[in-house]
Amino acid sequence: MVPTMADRLDRGRARAFVGRRVELAGFAALLASPEPAVVIVHGPAGIGKSTLIRQFASLAEDHGAACWSISGRDLPPTVEALEVRLAPVLGGPDPAPSPTRQVVLIDDYELLASVDTALRDAIAPRLPGDIVLVLAGQHAPSVGWRTDEGWSPLLHVIALGGLDRADCDGYLTARGVPADLVEPVVAFSHGHPLALALAGELTRQKGALTVPESADVVATLMDRLLHEVTSAEQRAAIEAAAQVRALDEPLLAALLDQPDCYELFRWLRARPYVQTGATGLVLHDLVREVVSRDLRWRHPERHVALHERARTEYLARLDHPDPAVQALALLDLIFLHPDLRGFLQTSEASAALRLEPARAGDGAAIEAMIGRHEGADSAAIARHWLAERPADWWSVRGPDGAVEGALCLLPLERLGADDAAQDPAVAAARAELASHPPLRPGETATLFRFWLAAETYQSVSAAQSIIATQFARHFLTTRALAVTLIPFAEPGPWEAFCAYVDQRRAPRADFTVGGRTYACFGHDWRIVPPAEWLARLSRQEVGVGGPADPPPSPAPAPPVLVLDESTFAAEVRQALRSYSRPDRLRTSPLLRCRFVTTRLTGSEGVAETVEVLRGQLKEAADSLADVPADRRLHRVLVRAYLSPAPSLERAAEVLELPSSTFRRLLGTACGRVATLLWHRELDA
Repeated sequence: MVPTMADRLDRGRARAFVGRRVELAGFAALLASPEPAVVIVHGPAGIGKSTLIRQFASLAEDHGAACWSISGRDLPPTVEALEVRLAPVLGGPDPAPSPTRQVVLIDDYELLASVDTALRDAIAPRLPGDIVLVLAGQHAPSVGWRTDEGWSPLLHVIALGGLDRADCDGYLTARGVPADLVEPVVAFSHGHPLALALAGELTRQKGALTVPESADVVATLMDRLLHEVTSAEQRAAIEAAAQVRALDEPLLAALLDQPDCYELFRWLRARPYVQTGATGLVLHDLVREVVSRDLRWRHPERHVALHERARTEYLARLDHPDPAVQALALLDLIFLHPDLRGFLQTSEASAALRLEPARAGDGAAIEAMIGRHEGADSAAIARHWLAERPADWWSVRGPDGAVEGALCLLPLERLGADDAAQDPAVAAARAELASHPPLRPGETATLFRFWLAAETYQSVSAAQSIIATQFARHFLTTRALAVTLIPFAEPGPWEAFCAYVDQRRAPRADFTVGGRTYACFGHDWRIVPPAEWLARLSRQEVGVGGPADPPPSPAPAPPVLVLDESTFAAEVRQALRSYSRPDRLRTSPLLRCRFVTTRLTGSEGVAETVEVLRGQLKEAADSLADVPADRRLHRVLVRAYLSPAPSLERAAEVLELPSSTFRRLLGTACGRVATLLWHRELDA
């Protein structure tokens, strides 16, 4: 017989079908069993439910079963219409001849939600006792199916997700997409079959997934995925959820700037593309990307506003006393940066871990994992630091309490030559530190000596991601942090990450242990302090004006200068001498110190910057007049430098002081101003 067009279509669909091996094997097992079954397949639009249902039908026919396929799109959502379509298999006065097995497949079941109760309570009980009933729709099974003592033992629920990488590759290759173009299509689709098909076909036709075509794909997916959105409030809720890793009700209220979001949160929770995780609602990866791309293109101001509100909320949560809340807030802060997500696993698996100070009994597990990944020499060094500085170690602990990762933060200012002799990493770090301005009183420098996950070492994993949150916490919360150094066993994969978060190569800090050389990256927090660092990351995060300008190198002439206390005091004395001659202040190193630069907007020229310095000098000098015991010092400064007499001798005469006394008081006054400004510098 000449095949029909339907036959050709079925063969073409069968050839294009990939994946779903577990689901097909499970369905085949149900067909082979004499027991009845109710299979509920659910997932977001375009995830492949209808395609799987067609495979179920083909599999049923191969098993010799009679198969009835129904679509919710083809009949009104009434009990009567459903009974008419199911009449051939319902018990009645004239039942159809029954083969060995009967299968009923109902697709687009979400459109029949209004008759779900009637189907379960009145229609399905009249089906044959060995029936396999398949319901495929966007929503998970209703409470009635899951709690009814008769139906629940027969229930088999399939939450359909995306295709794995191998299946995506196979599908695209079979569709004629060149091998070198497969990766961007897979990355865009997140394994979502509809996105894979649309983007793959455009790539095959155009030779690349260009911006205009990808915008068309996004528009198509928006229409399919979000067809249930019926109000501006619902769309705003989805747009907010698309920006964050996980959404709880207070965060939704903060993002939408509304005091009460209970109903919106409840509505969002019921969407088929939303999962309920341990820390909130999580959008399907593709939905998140599609909605976020669309919002960024359609309404960039709202996109920026949502990120700013999310960032503000997370920074506020960093003040929470619970370390677990702080860790999640840092994880969420990192997730706001799409360019960082590939380097971190910001998933529920990460949220289930916790980082805490190492316990006394963790040493053996930590030493063993370091020995496994870095060798015996590194394990011996780790043993030394576990014994000498146990308080500097942190453990990543799993839900069962097992150690799944470790971190060691050594304070370099507290380590000496003996420590450097014990550990090449410390010796190299001290050499790198010597190339920076000296640490000032109270400042600290940190070497992240060991950081690793038990199974994946320094590769991307849940444990490694939790360690990265501790990096950020240390950067943001350590008082008087001057320099940090982080070694990488294999720096290549991490170079883009380090560039994004302003960790610069510090080759003097490279070291070799056990035949392996570790490359170090560092940051001087006195040049780019945490607040400015966050601001730069924020500009990159939302793409305002493109990536932030790279931070300055230490040489030559960085825009911010770090001076030790004695040099700073000498420069203050010199600046006071030149106070009445602004032209002489144009080359003062103090113009590049933080107590001046933090008071600039960035648009000032040299003359305006000089005036800021003069203002700081005068303000510090005038503060002496507020203390009765120091008023004489203030008068000396005024006559000597601020409103100077022709000479110091003449100034002494005006104040009726011996020259030696005048000079002694002037030295004291200059020292007092230098001390005041030094504390401002440290605070800045």
